[in-house]
Amino acid sequence: MKQKTGGMGTKNTILLTVVFLIWALGSPCFAQQTRPLPIYPQSSQVRPDSTEGDRARELYKLARKENRALQWDSCLANKAFQRAKRLVAQHYFEHEDPKTGVNPVWKTVSSCIPERSRGSSVPAGENMTKGIDTPANIHRALMESPTHRANILDRRFNHMGVGCYDYICVELFAGY
Repeated sequence: MKQKTGGMGTKNTILLTVVFLIWALGSPCFAQQTRPLPIYPQSSQVRPDSTEGDRARELYKLARKENRALQWDSCLANKAFQRAKRLVAQHYFEHEDPKTGVNPVWKTVSSCIPERSRGSSVPAGENMTKGIDTPANIHRALMESPTHRANILDRRFNHMGVGCYDYICVELFAGY
Protein backbone atom coordinates (compact mmCIF):
# COMPACT_ATOMS: atom_id res chain seq x y z
CA MET A 1 0.00 0.00 0.00
CA LYS A 2 1.48 3.29 -1.15
CA GLN A 3 0.95 6.38 0.87
CA LYS A 4 0.46 9.74 -0.89
CA THR A 5 3.09 12.26 0.04
CA GLY A 6 3.15 15.92 -0.78
CA GLY A 7 -0.64 16.37 -0.78
CA MET A 8 -0.65 17.97 2.61
CA GLY A 9 2.51 19.97 1.85
CA THR A 10 1.02 21.46 -1.32
CA LYS A 11 -2.15 22.46 0.50
CA ASN A 12 -0.15 24.08 3.28
CA THR A 13 2.00 25.98 0.76
CA ILE A 14 -1.08 27.29 -1.05
CA LEU A 15 -2.73 28.26 2.24
CA LEU A 16 0.39 30.09 3.43
CA THR A 17 0.69 31.89 0.07
CA VAL A 18 -2.94 33.05 0.23
CA VAL A 19 -2.54 34.25 3.84
CA PHE A 20 0.65 36.09 2.91
CA LEU A 21 -0.99 37.81 -0.10
CA ILE A 22 -3.97 38.89 1.98
CA TRP A 23 -1.62 40.32 4.60
CA ALA A 24 0.64 42.04 2.03
CA LEU A 25 -2.19 43.57 0.02
CA GLY A 26 -3.75 44.90 3.22
CA SER A 27 -0.56 46.62 4.31
CA PRO A 28 -0.32 50.43 3.93
CA CYS A 29 1.95 50.28 0.88
CA PHE A 30 -0.78 48.45 -1.11
CA ALA A 31 -3.87 49.91 0.54
CA GLN A 32 -6.36 51.69 -1.67
CA GLN A 33 -6.91 55.37 -1.07
CA THR A 34 -10.10 56.28 0.69
CA ARG A 35 -10.84 59.19 -1.67
CA PRO A 36 -10.75 59.20 -5.46
CA LEU A 37 -7.97 61.06 -7.21
CA PRO A 38 -9.01 63.84 -9.59
CA ILE A 39 -8.96 62.86 -13.25
CA TYR A 40 -7.32 66.12 -14.28
CA PRO A 41 -5.27 68.51 -12.21
CA GLN A 42 -7.47 71.29 -10.91
CA SER A 43 -5.99 74.75 -10.80
CA SER A 44 -7.11 78.22 -9.91
CA GLN A 45 -4.69 79.50 -12.54
CA VAL A 46 -6.04 82.67 -14.16
CA ARG A 47 -3.35 83.14 -16.79
CA PRO A 48 -1.44 80.56 -18.82
CA ASP A 49 1.91 79.45 -17.45
CA SER A 50 4.97 80.20 -19.57
CA THR A 51 4.86 76.88 -21.45
CA GLU A 52 1.16 77.27 -22.32
CA GLY A 53 1.72 80.90 -23.28
CA ASP A 54 4.66 79.97 -25.50
CA ARG A 55 2.62 77.23 -27.19
CA ALA A 56 -0.25 79.68 -27.82
CA ARG A 57 2.08 82.36 -29.24
CA GLU A 58 3.74 79.82 -31.55
CA LEU A 59 0.34 78.65 -32.83
CA TYR A 60 -0.52 82.28 -33.57
CA LYS A 61 2.76 82.81 -35.45
CA LEU A 62 2.13 79.72 -37.57
CA ALA A 63 -1.43 80.86 -38.39
CA ARG A 64 -0.16 84.35 -39.23
CA LYS A 65 2.22 82.86 -41.80
CA GLU A 66 -0.88 81.47 -43.52
CA ASN A 67 -2.99 84.62 -43.15
CA ARG A 68 -1.07 87.90 -42.83
CA ALA A 69 -4.28 89.77 -41.94
CA LEU A 70 -4.38 88.14 -38.48
CA GLN A 71 -3.34 90.39 -35.61
CA TRP A 72 -2.82 89.17 -32.04
CA ASP A 73 -5.73 90.14 -29.81
CA SER A 74 -5.08 89.93 -26.05
CA CYS A 75 -8.77 89.90 -25.20
CA LEU A 76 -9.41 86.96 -27.54
CA ALA A 77 -6.29 85.20 -26.19
CA ASN A 78 -7.53 85.57 -22.62
CA LYS A 79 -11.00 84.29 -23.61
CA ALA A 80 -9.41 81.37 -25.51
CA PHE A 81 -7.36 80.45 -22.43
CA GLN A 82 -10.46 80.59 -20.21
CA ARG A 83 -12.36 78.44 -22.74
CA ALA A 84 -9.57 75.82 -22.85
CA LYS A 85 -9.44 75.76 -19.05
CA ARG A 86 -13.23 75.33 -18.83
CA LEU A 87 -13.16 72.46 -21.37
CA VAL A 88 -10.56 70.64 -19.27
CA ALA A 89 -12.36 71.30 -15.97
CA GLN A 90 -15.75 70.22 -17.32
CA HIS A 91 -14.33 67.14 -19.10
CA TYR A 92 -15.79 67.76 -22.54
CA PHE A 93 -14.44 68.68 -25.95
CA GLU A 94 -17.17 70.05 -28.19
CA HIS A 95 -17.90 73.42 -29.73
CA GLU A 96 -21.41 73.31 -28.25
CA ASP A 97 -21.96 73.24 -24.50
CA PRO A 98 -23.39 69.78 -23.70
CA LYS A 99 -25.95 71.28 -21.29
CA THR A 100 -27.31 74.04 -23.51
CA GLY A 101 -26.39 72.89 -27.03
CA VAL A 102 -25.14 76.43 -27.72
CA ASN A 103 -21.64 77.43 -28.74
CA PRO A 104 -20.60 79.98 -26.08
CA VAL A 105 -17.84 81.33 -28.30
CA TRP A 106 -20.01 83.80 -30.18
CA LYS A 107 -20.95 85.55 -26.95
CA THR A 108 -17.33 85.34 -25.80
CA VAL A 109 -15.97 86.88 -28.98
CA SER A 110 -18.57 89.64 -28.95
CA SER A 111 -17.33 90.69 -25.48
CA CYS A 112 -13.96 91.53 -27.07
CA ILE A 113 -15.37 93.70 -29.87
CA PRO A 114 -14.44 97.38 -29.52
CA GLU A 115 -17.26 99.91 -29.10
CA ARG A 116 -16.74 101.32 -32.61
CA SER A 117 -17.57 97.94 -34.18
CA ARG A 118 -20.51 96.97 -31.97
CA GLY A 119 -23.89 96.77 -33.57
CA SER A 120 -22.51 95.48 -36.85
CA SER A 121 -22.28 91.83 -37.79
CA VAL A 122 -18.85 90.52 -36.85
CA PRO A 123 -17.61 87.22 -38.24
CA ALA A 124 -16.17 84.87 -35.63
CA GLY A 125 -14.63 81.41 -35.62
CA GLU A 126 -13.13 78.84 -33.32
CA ASN A 127 -10.58 76.07 -33.70
CA MET A 128 -9.99 73.60 -30.87
CA THR A 129 -7.24 71.02 -30.49
CA LYS A 130 -6.87 68.22 -27.99
CA GLY A 131 -3.68 66.42 -27.03
CA ILE A 132 -0.16 67.36 -26.14
CA ASP A 133 2.01 67.93 -29.17
CA THR A 134 4.30 70.54 -30.64
CA PRO A 135 2.75 73.72 -32.05
CA ALA A 136 4.07 72.74 -35.51
CA ASN A 137 2.27 69.38 -35.39
CA ILE A 138 -0.92 70.97 -34.03
CA HIS A 139 -0.86 73.59 -36.80
CA ARG A 140 -0.20 70.93 -39.45
CA ALA A 141 -3.22 68.94 -38.24
CA LEU A 142 -5.40 72.08 -38.30
CA MET A 143 -4.30 72.88 -41.84
CA GLU A 144 -5.15 69.32 -42.95
CA SER A 145 -8.73 69.74 -41.69
CA PRO A 146 -10.88 71.65 -44.23
CA THR A 147 -13.00 73.49 -41.63
CA HIS A 148 -10.08 74.46 -39.40
CA ARG A 149 -8.02 75.49 -42.41
CA ALA A 150 -10.92 77.67 -43.61
CA ASN A 151 -10.91 79.56 -40.29
CA ILE A 152 -7.17 80.19 -40.46
CA LEU A 153 -7.29 81.35 -44.10
CA ASP A 154 -10.56 83.34 -43.89
CA ARG A 155 -9.66 86.94 -44.87
CA ARG A 156 -12.70 88.25 -42.99
CA PHE A 157 -10.81 87.43 -39.79
CA ASN A 158 -8.24 90.05 -38.84
CA HIS A 159 -7.98 89.36 -35.08
CA MET A 160 -6.90 86.16 -33.41
CA GLY A 161 -6.27 84.99 -29.88
CA VAL A 162 -4.92 81.60 -28.85
CA GLY A 163 -5.11 80.03 -25.42
CA CYS A 164 -3.73 76.70 -24.27
CA TYR A 165 -4.44 74.97 -21.00
CA ASP A 166 -3.16 71.51 -20.15
CA TYR A 167 -3.91 69.37 -23.24
CA ILE A 168 -6.37 71.71 -25.02
CA CYS A 169 -5.66 74.74 -27.24
CA VAL A 170 -8.34 77.09 -28.51
CA GLU A 171 -7.96 79.56 -31.39
CA LEU A 172 -10.54 82.35 -31.54
CA PHE A 173 -10.98 84.47 -34.66
CA ALA A 174 -12.90 87.70 -35.22
CA GLY A 175 -13.23 90.29 -37.95
CA TYR A 176 -13.66 93.87 -36.69
